[in-house]
Amino acid sequence: MNGFEDALRGAARRLARGWVLAVAAGAVGGLVGAALVLGLKPDLPGPWSWRLAASPTPSPAEIVHRIAGPSVVGVISTYLRPDPITGKPVVAARATGSGVVFDARGFIVTNHHVVAMPRVAEPGVAGAGRQRGHPTPPRGTGPSGDEGGRRADHRHPDRIEVLLPDGRRVPARLVAEDYPFSDLAVLWVDPGTTGPLKPATFADSDQVRVGQWVAAIGSPAGLFRSVSLGIVSGVREELFQPVPPPTAVPVVGERIFRLIQTDAAINPGNSGGALVDAHGRVVGLNTVKIAGAGGRQDRFEGLGFAIPANDVRRIASDLIRHGRVRRAALGVHVVDVVQVAALARSEPDRAIEFATALAQGRGAVIWRVEPGSPAARAGLRRGQVVIACDGESVHDTVDLLRIVDGKAAGQRVVLEVAGDGATRRVTVQLAELGR
Repeated sequence: MNGFEDALRGAARRLARGWVLAVAAGAVGGLVGAALVLGLKPDLPGPWSWRLAASPTPSPAEIVHRIAGPSVVGVISTYLRPDPITGKPVVAARATGSGVVFDARGFIVTNHHVVAMPRVAEPGVAGAGRQRGHPTPPRGTGPSGDEGGRRADHRHPDRIEVLLPDGRRVPARLVAEDYPFSDLAVLWVDPGTTGPLKPATFADSDQVRVGQWVAAIGSPAGLFRSVSLGIVSGVREELFQPVPPPTAVPVVGERIFRLIQTDAAINPGNSGGALVDAHGRVVGLNTVKIAGAGGRQDRFEGLGFAIPANDVRRIASDLIRHGRVRRAALGVHVVDVVQVAALARSEPDRAIEFATALAQGRGAVIWRVEPGSPAARAGLRRGQVVIACDGESVHDTVDLLRIVDGKAAGQRVVLEVAGDGATRRVTVQLAELGR
């Protein structure tokens, strides 16, 4: 045991000895504090008589909840399995999350992981199947491909329900999902059953500022439409779609994930709920928190993340219209120059293969070219370095992925590529990612 742990335990014993006094003092102080916080005023001269303040001032969280709260719903996913004796379906698991009303036609945007779980081989557990007895969304919408466009490595609920702001539970249908490219999915409820829905107002998330006030609205632990207040802690673009192993270095695939970081409390059940600004506009869709793992020193607090509203709006619109999102793809896996330099120090043979990258000192280094991709057709190959795209400088992988992500499938781009002791311009027609 080290001295730090001894000190902690000693402090705990001293606190324990003073616990009764602390509780007693806290009881009196708590009454006074509650009076001040809740707007209570002493009704003097009567002893211990209190009355409500005439016009309590609403807090910022109360204001945004009034505006945005009616656009946030609960999502309940139920998974069934056959009873081992009777064979009748019984509940195997139930998950709760949140969703945001996207438009008045009944479309609701939520997280993919709210309406899916990793598929495991479990004897006697029924497959996802089709959701029987659920309403059908308007024509022209819906998933495409096998199993309705759903991935075979995930199981979907046998029943999805939406908990409306007035407390009613109504059946919902999974329309489409964007897995594995983002953690977004779209549900549909029948407006004829629900009555009028209040669509959320989405802000321009490109204008989000670090330090601005935000509130997270969702259903943590099933506590419907809970609100937590915080700030925007950061806007992150360092999170990427992982490339399956084996790879020699951490390479980057075709997708960059933009996330808004917040210290507003986000917990299981908040997923798919709204992160709103002071005007009650949705700036992001709450999706994940970093809590750490292992011992006490590995725990984190106040590290929540939301998918920016601009991405949510674009992805959800495509899912509703096409059943998928048409993203541009170049067909390369890239690494940063610093990663190549570190690799060359440990494996000197790499210094020859990536000599251009080491000489350039910047750019997105091509690690792998997908066969038959636009990059392969344009003659790009491993070891070359992309230093510009459509006139924009490329300093690292983030720059290249951000630029390509802003293009449309089928669009032509001009790359400036360094390699073989020279720099040349290459025109590439982008393909559709994942097709």
